[in-house]
Amino acid sequence: MAGIKPLGYILGLSLKVFLNQVAIEFRNREIELTFEQFVMLRLIDSNSDLIQQDIANHLQKDKSLIVRQMNGLIEKQYVVRQTNRDDKRKKNLLLTPKGTEMMNRITELTFEVSNKLLAGVDTNDYEVFLRVLNKIKENGGSVEEFLNDKSN
Repeated sequence: MAGIKPLGYILGLSLKVFLNQVAIEFRNREIELTFEQFVMLRLIDSNSDLIQQDIANHLQKDKSLIVRQMNGLIEKQYVVRQTNRDDKRKKNLLLTPKGTEMMNRITELTFEVSNKLLAGVDTNDYEVFLRVLNKIKENGGSVEEFLNDKSN
């Protein structure tokens, strides 16, 4: 396998290209969010019982960083904290209508960026690419397994 670049390098570089293109589109469309905040909006939208610690765990980030970013989303009126019915100490995170609108807008934008970056890639190559990515995920185990492994 001489001359082959490490997988981490290739995936990292590809992600950086994608995130740079998304950042450019955010600026062009005057969206004052980071991609990570968009990911937070998606997580909140997918689970009405989510709390900040869940987001920190999922993103593998320090809770204090998540709190700062979440406060920014709350200030922009994209997210609200609501007391959990079963445990009054917990605050569930919910999207506001404005947050849902922004999430939908950015989702569309990311599909546009994806289509731009995949221009010229034929369907067969794309299907092979997806199979390889799925095999990598399968070989690597789940994120939950990694997070629960106390040896790392």
